[in-house]
Amino acid sequence: MSDTVFSAITVALSEVTERPVSVLTGEMKLDRDFDLDSFMFVQFLLSLEDKIDNLRFDPMAIGQADFNSVGNLVEYISAQVQVGAQ
Repeated sequence: MSDTVFSAITVALSEVTERPVSVLTGEMKLDRDFDLDSFMFVQFLLSLEDKIDNLRFDPMAIGQADFNSVGNLVEYISAQVQVGAQ
């Protein structure tokens, strides 16, 4: 699952930042390494919802601080998609 999630994150980041993302690690920070501001972060999450089946973010329950590292985001998405698929 994590390879699929990493791939979706890479594509979504490339779209939102309008530049190719070729390297992605779990330790990377979305704000620092990709310059995502709050508006771009929301666009990024919406793009991920379009790319990963059964993924829905609750806008009242999440914030950029919750998912600032790629690794935290991958863990969250993997857990959500597994729950949604059951």
